[in-house]
Amino acid sequence: MKKKILIFGKGRIGRAFFYLLKKKGFRVNFWKKNSNLKNYDIFLGALPGKVGKLSLKYALKYKKDLIDLSDLEAEIYLKKKKEIKKAKICVLPNCGFCPGLLNFLISFFAKKLKEIKKIEVFAGTLSPQKFFYPFLWCFEDLILEHELSSIQLINGKKKRFPPFSGLKREKFFGILAESYFALSGFEQLMKKLKIKNFIFRVVRPYGFFEFYNFLKNHGFLNKENFEKTKRILERKIEDNLTFGKIKIETKKEKLSLVVKSFSKKKEKLNSMQKISVVFPLEVLKKLIEGEIKKGLIFPEDLAKENFSKGIFKNLRKNSLISFRLTSQED
Repeated sequence: MKKKILIFGKGRIGRAFFYLLKKKGFRVNFWKKNSNLKNYDIFLGALPGKVGKLSLKYALKYKKDLIDLSDLEAEIYLKKKKEIKKAKICVLPNCGFCPGLLNFLISFFAKKLKEIKKIEVFAGTLSPQKFFYPFLWCFEDLILEHELSSIQLINGKKKRFPPFSGLKREKFFGILAESYFALSGFEQLMKKLKIKNFIFRVVRPYGFFEFYNFLKNHGFLNKENFEKTKRILERKIEDNLTFGKIKIETKKEKLSLVVKSFSKKKEKLNSMQKISVVFPLEVLKKLIEGEIKKGLIFPEDLAKENFSKGIFKNLRKNSLISFRLTSQED
């Protein structure tokens, strides 16, 4: 019998999971205030960061395994580590695309390479349509991402940068874009890898910096206007792509790894929805099969051969991944 799954969050990512899990024959519902949480086997969190703790709160209260995509800092889960262990449940935080799939991939390849000098990661959403800015996932979290400072690891020292620092204008897949330092969700991974250079840059369409400041300076992001702005910006959809690019540099070689999803504007799922479900769906499968131990487990903790086969199979099946390995001389 298929497990019964409760989804916390009815936004775009939550709806994508509902759609795909229904297709796979799972019994699945969205959380409501009157939901009988005891009747479900597994919780899936897809809430905005400001209310993201709710999934973990109920997972602990009702002793249910949790696959969480909510954008929360690792410390929030680490503070609950003893409670998670005591409840004898499995909690898997940061299980989306970035953080999530990219954390897994970075850790998987970092384990195979020696003497890593630098890791640089790019992630974002673009559109072939000029001067169009796709808003494909949680609008609240996307805006917040551009309000907070980020920590980058440079020459062995953690350095804090304000939003939009290090702005670069460049092309990705033939599309003019811009990138800047941003919050990543890789802070926990940085500690585990023990390297001296780890940089994360978020990628946005060309002109986004000016567009964002226009919205902010004219009050479109103020509390009283926020919901209306959100509805307007999310309503318009054009062809879109979401990607992550990982560059790992060692003393002898360079690895370039790209995961990319593309959607036409009239498709059922946008590119962010498509790429965000790959990792957690495999996690769900392994969890149901009993291949994931109880406790607090981050994406990078799953970077093992037996787990990776399903991930790479799905990435290749959907033509989402490409690799390039070169010598330093190339």
